[in-house]
Amino acid sequence: MSQNPSRFAGQPPGGEVIQASWNRCVQEYGLDATMRRDVERVTDQNIRELRSRMEEIIFESDATVAHLRHVARDADYCLLLSDATGIVIQGYADSSASRELVHEGLATGSRWNENMVGTNGIGTCIVSRRPVTVAGAAHYNQSLRGFTCTAAPIFAPDGRVAAVLDFSGRSVANSSECSFAHHIVREAAASISTTLFRKCHQNSCIVALSREPESMPLALNALIATDESGRLLGATQEALSFLGVAELSDLGGLHIQDLWRVSLDDLKPLASHNVKFNGTDGTDLYVTTFLPKKKALRSGPAVSSQQTAKSRGSGKSVPLALDRVAGSDPKMRHNVDLCRKLLDRDISLLLLGETGVGKDTFAKAIHLESNRAAKPYVAVNCAAIPETLLASELFGYAPGTFTGGLKAGRVGKIVASNGGTLFLDEIGDMPTDLQAHLLRVLEEREVSPLGATEPISVDVRIICATHRDLPHLVEAGRFRRDLYYRIKGAQIVISPLRERADILELVARILEDELGSDAEKINLSAEVQDLFRKYRWPGNLRELKNVIRWILSVHNDHEITVDHIPEELLTSTSAKADASRYMGQIASAPPSATLELAYERVEQEKIMDALKATKWCITTAAQGLGISRATLHRKIRKYGIVSPNQQD
Repeated sequence: MSQNPSRFAGQPPGGEVIQASWNRCVQEYGLDATMRRDVERVTDQNIRELRSRMEEIIFESDATVAHLRHVARDADYCLLLSDATGIVIQGYADSSASRELVHEGLATGSRWNENMVGTNGIGTCIVSRRPVTVAGAAHYNQSLRGFTCTAAPIFAPDGRVAAVLDFSGRSVANSSECSFAHHIVREAAASISTTLFRKCHQNSCIVALSREPESMPLALNALIATDESGRLLGATQEALSFLGVAELSDLGGLHIQDLWRVSLDDLKPLASHNVKFNGTDGTDLYVTTFLPKKKALRSGPAVSSQQTAKSRGSGKSVPLALDRVAGSDPKMRHNVDLCRKLLDRDISLLLLGETGVGKDTFAKAIHLESNRAAKPYVAVNCAAIPETLLASELFGYAPGTFTGGLKAGRVGKIVASNGGTLFLDEIGDMPTDLQAHLLRVLEEREVSPLGATEPISVDVRIICATHRDLPHLVEAGRFRRDLYYRIKGAQIVISPLRERADILELVARILEDELGSDAEKINLSAEVQDLFRKYRWPGNLRELKNVIRWILSVHNDHEITVDHIPEELLTSTSAKADASRYMGQIASAPPSATLELAYERVEQEKIMDALKATKWCITTAAQGLGISRATLHRKIRKYGIVSPNQQD
C-alpha cells in the first residue's frame, strides 16, 4: 500500500484535508500504512461523565439530531455525536442495517482519535477544524475502509471545537451521496454552533453579516456579538472569514468602528435593516444589527400545581395544565376528557404520536393535574441513553457494583420518582432484557438495583410513550407481548401538528412563554399565518417552538413577516397543495398552449435546474438566475417546487 497521499486528490469532498491527514499519519504519528486496528471503547462510567459535561450541547442539538435521525434511518446510516477528543457520547442506529455497524465499531463510547486509528471522519474533523468526508479507501486504517464517514465540527462560542456531528455508513462509490451527506451534516453542525453562540450572547448586540442585501438574517450563521459600546465579544467561524482573520483571538480589543469606521450607536437606529459597507477584501458587505430583546420577568412555570388546585375550586381563568396542552383542537380536547377520567386511577397510560408532538409535555400535564402533583416527575428517553447505561439509569446500582462507579452507588430513576410519575419516552426502543425487569416493577411494585440483594418498594405511576408501531414490534419479537398489554391500559393518540386546528393558538402560547406580557405586541402577517397553517411541520411542536424562538432572537419589529421565516419552511410542501392544480395545468399544456403557460413551463424548468445545480442554495441559485432571493422564494411557492429534504 503506497503511503503517497496525493492519490487521494480527487476524494469528494475535502481532498486536501484527507491528504494532510495521511501526511500526519505517516510523519507525526508513525502509523504503518498496512495497519489494521480496531476502534477502542471507553467505559460506561466515562460515557456518563462526558455526557454530564456536554449537557448543554446535547440539549441544544436535540431538535437537529431528532431530524437527522430520520434521515440517517432512511439511508441506513449511523448518527454519532462525539466530544472534542473524539469519543462518541451519543450514537443512534435506527435501522437494521445501521445496527449491524454498531457491532463493527460505530457505537457509543467508541474513540476516534486520529493519532490512534488514522484518518477518519470524527478524528480528522477535530484536527482540521473543517467538515470532512472520509470514504472507503481514504481511511488510513485498513479496518475502517468498509465505512463512509462524514463529520462536521460544532464550535463553542469561544471558537473551540466542542463536539463533532457524524454520519457513517457502508462505503459507497456514489459521490453525489457523499456530497449530500457532507452538505446536511455541515449545515446541521453550523446550525447547532450558531444556536450555542446566540444563547451565550443572548443579552448582547448581534451583528449579522452577508454578501446579499436581501439575505434573511434569520438564516445567517456569520454573526458578531458586541456589548453596548460596540466592543467585540465574540464571532462565529463563518464571521471570521468575512472579517479577514483566522482566529477569534485576532479580534481581541476591537470595536465596531475599527472594522467599518462606524460606531454601534450609528447602527442602532437602523436595527434589523441591511447596511452596506466595504469589506476587508474590498467587496460589498451587508450588516444587520439586532439589539437584545428585553423580556418580561416570569415567576415560575406557566401552570403550577397550586394554581391548578385553585382553578379547580374557584373556576377562575387560570388555564389547567391539560387545557393548556390541548388548546382548542377537538381531538386533543377528547384526549383531555379521557385523561381526566383516569387521572387518579390505577390504569396505565400509553401515549402515541410522532416525534416532537409533545408527549413529554402531555405526560407532565397529566402529572400536574393528578394527586401526585406535589411529588417528583421524572422523564427518561429510552432511545437517547445507550443500552449499556439504561439499566443503571432506570434501576440504579448498589455500592461496589461497578469498577469506577460511584462509591455510594446510584439511585435509579424509578426510585427517584417514588410517590410521583415516571415518564418512559420511546419505550419501543427499550432493550428486550430490560423489558422483563420493567414488567416486574409494574407487577410487584418493587425495584431491585443492580448488585443489590434486597428489592426496594416503590409507589410510582408509569406513563409510557412511543412513535413506533408496538403491535408490529410484538409480532417481530422485539417487544414483549405481556409488557405491551400491561402498559396500554388506555391509549392516547396525540395528533401531529399538521392535523391540529389550533396552530395559531399554539403560536400565541409559545410567544407568551417566551415574552410574557410583551407577547401581545407581536403580530403575524396574514401570509405567515397562512404559511404556518399549510406547512407540514415534520418536527411538530418541537420544530414550531424552535422557529418562534429563532425569530424572536433576531427580530425586533412587532410584526413577523415572511421575510423572517426560515428557508426550509418557504421551500416546503406547504406550497404543494396550493400549486397542485396549477402545476397540473402547466404539465398537461400542449405545445400550442398560451405563450404565458409555455414561458412559465420554461421558467419552472430553469429554476429547478438552478436549484439542483447549486444543491438548493437559494442565494447561489438566485444569482445564477439573475433575480433576488425574495423573487426566487415567491416563484418556488408559485410553482409548488419542493426541496428534496421536504418531500414525502
